[in-house]
Amino acid sequence: MFGLALQTLRHRKSGFVASFLALFLGAVIVAACGGLMETGIRASAPPPRTGTGHAVVLFSPIEHEATRLVSLSAVFGGIAAMVVVFVVGSTLAVLVQQRMREMALLRAVGSLPGQIRLLVVSETLVIGALATALALAPGHYAGRLMLERFAEGGMVSPEIPYRAGWIPLVTAAGAALLAAVAAAWIASRRAALIRPAAALAESGLQRRWISAPRLVFALLCLAGGTALALVTALVMPGSVAASTAGPTAMLWASGVALVCPGLTGALIAVLRPPLRLLPGPACGLAADNVRARAVRTAGAVTPVMLATGLAAGLLYLQTTTDASARDAARDARTRTAVSAPVAVAPAGLADRTTVHGPAAVTVGTVGTAGTADARDAERVVTVAAAPVAAAPVAPVVAAPAGGARAASSGGGSADAWINFLLAGTIIGYAMISLVNTLVVAASERREEFALQRLVGATTGQVMRMMSVEALLVAVMGTVLGSLVAAATLVPFRLALDGRWLPGGPVWIYLAIVGLVTALTVVATLVPVRLALRVPPAGAPAAP
Repeated sequence: MFGLALQTLRHRKSGFVASFLALFLGAVIVAACGGLMETGIRASAPPPRTGTGHAVVLFSPIEHEATRLVSLSAVFGGIAAMVVVFVVGSTLAVLVQQRMREMALLRAVGSLPGQIRLLVVSETLVIGALATALALAPGHYAGRLMLERFAEGGMVSPEIPYRAGWIPLVTAAGAALLAAVAAAWIASRRAALIRPAAALAESGLQRRWISAPRLVFALLCLAGGTALALVTALVMPGSVAASTAGPTAMLWASGVALVCPGLTGALIAVLRPPLRLLPGPACGLAADNVRARAVRTAGAVTPVMLATGLAAGLLYLQTTTDASARDAARDARTRTAVSAPVAVAPAGLADRTTVHGPAAVTVGTVGTAGTADARDAERVVTVAAAPVAAAPVAPVVAAPAGGARAASSGGGSADAWINFLLAGTIIGYAMISLVNTLVVAASERREEFALQRLVGATTGQVMRMMSVEALLVAVMGTVLGSLVAAATLVPFRLALDGRWLPGGPVWIYLAIVGLVTALTVVATLVPVRLALRVPPAGAPAAP
């Protein structure tokens, strides 16, 4: 089977480029995290013993920063490994669907299900070994670059040197290969177990997608996401809820990805009727295509969902934390910036005192007292006159509006910068993998496009049809990704301050949707346009 795998790779170079790129980039990220972990471990190691046999214990801030670096890189590397499994699994699933007829012929001539799986795993191992070997050197330098960015952001001291040996590199390569093998094993399951006659029937249009293991894992992921969401909203205090919000996003994304064909079918049923009412044959034909190819369309919707859900979830986790901190600081300044008694003036004098700036002012007569919140920039407070002498009037000094902000910011800006950097790395990887998967999915339909052109369709009509399909994929992926992000952010915001809307500007979400939609359309139309350059009669034989 290993020789057959090499022959398959040699004749299907273009189809496996996407898997190679996904594995290469994933291995670079995992290797960088491994280097950062070793750097943190070495920096936080206890000092050597002295000649008297007693250790010299120094509580250095560098040790605290190094320990934090270890935990951060471990969490980030774990998330990256899970994303690699999703992305590579989605890409391999599309490739296996394209080769369903080939798998059926192998079964028909006597190949066993285990041999089919071994073929797919062997192909993935060859690609993974090459990708991880080439990713070790870039991963080493990527870890060094990330440490420099951490130092510039103020998270770690510039005195911590980057020290990554061969252990994290080998571990990262093993983790990337393990993720690739797991993805290949999952993607090849149906092709190995399906009957040859059914595989030949499904080589054109796949109908069945659910299986008992898939359903079990989907329910486990969705139940785990629900449980973590409840823990985040009801148990975790304040900003500590971020420690469970991140895993919540991954569990929800996993569960939705496993049932994505079913959810895609439901969304198609909702979107298809209004789409068919639009003028022109392209809209109706695109609606019929996505309905007939619902399972394969789900393979394109999944990376869109993953990119949208991770981007919105990870970015708005940080902006929600910042917004909640600003609201808490503003409320604290309003209530407690100044709490000073206003002296009661003698009878007959002017009964007005002007307070500048936000302050809490005590107002009342002898024997009674009350408090009033001064929330405006300038507020005139009337003090009830009393026919008794009082202490000399003392001036009321309000704290400057920026004082509490400066005191509360601390290292928040550094944390935000680091979180945005890590989130941007994961999001960038998801976006690149989105393009890879869509290119593979669009390239497989060369024969379909050739047949349409042979019966009279023009190049423009095919391009318009695929444009509508790409927009449908983007809309469905955005809807599912938004649900994943909402299921992550709403419990997190409830844990912070009792509200339910995520904090942060709306333009971030609009930018994510616009970028994902643009990538979906471009990654779909470019390979279609290249496929249409081939004459219809020669399209089936094109590589």
